[in-house]
Amino acid sequence: MRWAAKATLLWAATAVACRTVPSAERGADLDLPPVRTATQAEVPVPPPSPPEPVRDPKAAKTLVEQGREIQRTRGEGGAEEAVSLYKAALAKDHRCEDAYWELGWSYQLLDQWSEAILAWDELRKINARYPELDKHYPIAKMRRDQAEALAQLPDPGTLPPPEEDPRDGPRIKINAVGDVMMGRAWPEERATLPPSDAMDLFDGVKAHLGGADITFGNLETVLADDGPSQKCGPKSTKCFAFRVPTKYAEALKSAGFTMMSIANNHTGDFGPEGRVSTIEALDRVGISHSGPVGDVASVEVNGLRIAMVAFSTGQAVLRVQDLDIARKVVADLDRKHDLVIVSFHGGAEGKDAARVPHGEEIFYGENRGNVREFARTVVDAGADLVLGHGPHLLRGSEIYKGRFIIYSLGNFSSWETFSLKGALAITVVLQVELAPNGVLLGAQVVPVKIEEPGRPVVDPKGEGLQLLRQLGREDFSGPVFDEKGRYQRAATKAAASKVGS
Repeated sequence: MRWAAKATLLWAATAVACRTVPSAERGADLDLPPVRTATQAEVPVPPPSPPEPVRDPKAAKTLVEQGREIQRTRGEGGAEEAVSLYKAALAKDHRCEDAYWELGWSYQLLDQWSEAILAWDELRKINARYPELDKHYPIAKMRRDQAEALAQLPDPGTLPPPEEDPRDGPRIKINAVGDVMMGRAWPEERATLPPSDAMDLFDGVKAHLGGADITFGNLETVLADDGPSQKCGPKSTKCFAFRVPTKYAEALKSAGFTMMSIANNHTGDFGPEGRVSTIEALDRVGISHSGPVGDVASVEVNGLRIAMVAFSTGQAVLRVQDLDIARKVVADLDRKHDLVIVSFHGGAEGKDAARVPHGEEIFYGENRGNVREFARTVVDAGADLVLGHGPHLLRGSEIYKGRFIIYSLGNFSSWETFSLKGALAITVVLQVELAPNGVLLGAQVVPVKIEEPGRPVVDPKGEGLQLLRQLGREDFSGPVFDEKGRYQRAATKAAASKVGS
């Protein structure tokens, strides 16, 4: 059939199908009852759908790339500006998948979890198979729920001031060190690990780690046997992701560690799977820990219940920056325990970060907290010992309302991972003794030097003690420790009169 004939037949068929047929004819032809026309209400015609907004994908992509660059270079400090750019991108193209994806991440940096979920909900409507969305969406929902639960913590109201005179009763001895690293197993082509599964890594200081009721360290690595980093690419030389085999937990136990913080900027290097693996490895050897929200170490020593809760500056942890949350968490733990230890990973990093400033610290665009205000806030809420780490070198210490605060314990061990130049290799083992109500009774520091490629050994020159004394003079009312590295609380009048009677 010729095309013209086909077109004529097609038009005719269409005309027949769409033409208006009289009701009587319809009834006869189709054997249907007559249609009422006099009183039949007309069916309303729905209004036409609004036209599809004009989309400009090219302009949206440009705005998304601008937002990504700001997040790469400024981190948390650029999150608000990035959010504005991603919203502008969506105004140009309301179906821009990358804009919704990045918007969710920027909202998370701002701790705006509900907004992050809403952004990713819109992305799921457009493309439920967007790369990595199925993995990160449930994690974001979990963190949103955690944030909402923390927001519901009861306000403790006006709290009584900490007791500043020691009570009679059992004393608690606690040893503490800073950042514990044991090499890196990833990427495999650049792996560097200590011999003997790190079992002899701490031999030079082992005698000073044991003998306490609690020995604490900040575990700045993931304990996991496989898996790529979710933070760094395998060929990156500027991004650092650390993990060591799970059996290295046995080296920690053998060295004397009984309690560890896993709230820092490296325990998330291998994602939620890495966190779970670390917790399971520590649990297997009997080392208590605190890291993700809700993870609190709780032990009983000498008939006293002792809690350790860890804070940091990143995600999925209790944050140093959230003073109201910190106050509520510590006050709640104080009601349930006799003693509360607070660990925090905060402050700027590197050789120029030894001083403790007044106010917030910003490092590579990230808010690293106001550590002075944080430490004193948690003591006022019920903390009895505050142990800081994060700057990778020693910071000063003080006694505040009878409670000991050290703002950074520095590095402690490594294996071709941290720089060990100058003050970065100078550290201590801190040894404290607390009364049953948390008042500091006595303390001592054992100076330590980290020898290449990362072994801690006792330092006969005592540089760590000298540095702590110097920082105490510069940043606080004076050094806590005497020239021999000791502190002893002076007897109260009540105690002196009791001894003399």
